[in-house]
Amino acid sequence: MDALMRECLEMAGLAAADIAWFDSFGCDDSRVPAPRPEEVADYARREAALNAAIAALTFAERGESAEGRLAAAIGARVADARDREEE
Repeated sequence: MDALMRECLEMAGLAAADIAWFDSFGCDDSRVPAPRPEEVADYARREAALNAAIAALTFAERGESAEGRLAAAIGARVADARDREEE
């Protein structure tokens, strides 16, 4: 994770443990791990923080940003987990 993204995430309210979580998969949106049931709330909180961090960007800029791609990937993992819980 580059210093700018780290600062952005910290300003969005994410703690050191959250930053370490992002570092664990290299902030690569294609490598976001699937959450265990007890982790879904943490994933949703991280997604919300990412979205808050890029709220001032246009829709296109969000999609092009690393934060936007991560938020989308995390949101997809959360949705998948919630779908499994409902089944």
